[in-house]
Amino acid sequence: MRIAHAPPTPALRAFVERYWWGEGEAGDLPLLLPGTGAELWIHWTGGVELCGANGLPPQPLPAAHLLCLRQERWSLTSRAAVGFVAVRFRAGALRHFLGTGIDDVADRVVSATDLWGPEGRRMTDEVRLATDPGARTDALDRFLTGLLAVHHRADPWMDAAVDLVYRSPGGMRVDALAERLGVGSRRLQRAFPPAVGVGPKGFQRLARFQRLTRALLLSDQRRYLPEALGAGFYDQNHFIREFRHFTGRRPTALLGQGLSHFYYEPLRGPGQAGH
Repeated sequence: MRIAHAPPTPALRAFVERYWWGEGEAGDLPLLLPGTGAELWIHWTGGVELCGANGLPPQPLPAAHLLCLRQERWSLTSRAAVGFVAVRFRAGALRHFLGTGIDDVADRVVSATDLWGPEGRRMTDEVRLATDPGARTDALDRFLTGLLAVHHRADPWMDAAVDLVYRSPGGMRVDALAERLGVGSRRLQRAFPPAVGVGPKGFQRLARFQRLTRALLLSDQRRYLPEALGAGFYDQNHFIREFRHFTGRRPTALLGQGLSHFYYEPLRGPGQAGH
């Protein structure tokens, strides 16, 4: 699959990490691992199916859909050549673009029309009719800027809470986090699910797995123990149990195999492209 990346307009960069797009032939797409993030996908050609679990048939996904916080691995496939563009939101930022709580859409695939009504349908049509990447990202810039003007949440302490939990290597106690933010523990516990999709402890657990697994896959290494200990896992067995909980596999079944996953290096310039 051919992949390219570009940043959003400056007004969106605190909320959107990147736009990225891909074109490829029919077949299985990279494994979608559990994670805290959210992405809005729009297909301009072909389509993608979510492979069924427990013997269920594959589920065709809408032409424009939101993939939100996930606590299980998902497998995707395409039956024909596919082209898509995706919006990768920063951790905890999706709530600034929705009129509903993230816990209402977590662990689900939701169509853009169901989420944003006629505006979502118009954006989908614009992106699908566009003939080049610049026109597609311009359409997304306009759409997201309009949503941000309507749905932006004036709660900077929640943004700080998400950032602290996401980046804390060994984790933080909820009461210590609340004290650092100057809010009550009960308020923090109540605020997390609608803001990010799960409670603070669940978000912390998922973020730790995501951060470490991303680093290991990007470096394509099988030797994971030093990094796991540095990320706050007690020992090798703790990491193996957690890895199997989220992926159904042992770490050595995925790490160091040269497999392609939807993880990318940070953007370092006005644009970046790669395979």
